[in-house]
Amino acid sequence: MHPTIPTTTANASTLRKIEIQSSEANQLHLKFVVSYREAAKRKQKVFETEEEAMEFARTKNPNFRHDPVRETEVQASARLLLECTNQLNAYGKTIKDATDFFVQHLTATDKSCTAKKLVDEFVAAQEKEAASNFDLDDLRSHLTAFGKRFDGDPVGTITCTQINEWLRSLNVSIITRNHYRQLVMLAFNFAVQRGYTNSNPVFGRFVVSRPV
Repeated sequence: MHPTIPTTTANASTLRKIEIQSSEANQLHLKFVVSYREAAKRKQKVFETEEEAMEFARTKNPNFRHDPVRETEVQASARLLLECTNQLNAYGKTIKDATDFFVQHLTATDKSCTAKKLVDEFVAAQEKEAASNFDLDDLRSHLTAFGKRFDGDPVGTITCTQINEWLRSLNVSIITRNHYRQLVMLAFNFAVQRGYTNSNPVFGRFVVSRPV
């Protein structure tokens, strides 16, 4: 059971909201508790709805008034935590799995660079490795378009879907499109080596049949 949340007090009656975790579906259920005094003894009564609790509180104190029940920061955090846990459980994952994944993504993003900078560094590295002029011209002519399309985007945030959509937008043959894809894949391999991203979003060959 989560901690109770006190709300407005009116004379001898108080109304508060608690959360009870169901053992079946692991979902939150709200119950409303009225605290009151009767025969000099402190008592409590639990209701399923706020309206029922309010009506009972007024029988103990006709002047009972309170503001709408609001969550405290602690309860709101507890609710959010349980909601996220339930969503992750559906995929067999935990809060720690999600945290580790997100921190890894943020770390890679912090160390990342723009697509244009990646292309410049990749071509410069190939020059140092004495790549032929033809290969360098090929890299520049194809990867420059990639750098312009994704300039300003950290390479660690570029997804496979975004790359595929860009490749589909090119007005070139399927063979040329696959060549673009292979060069972009090489550039991302370089990015992984430099620590600009944790993985290469380009996988396999990209083949798109011509529309009928």
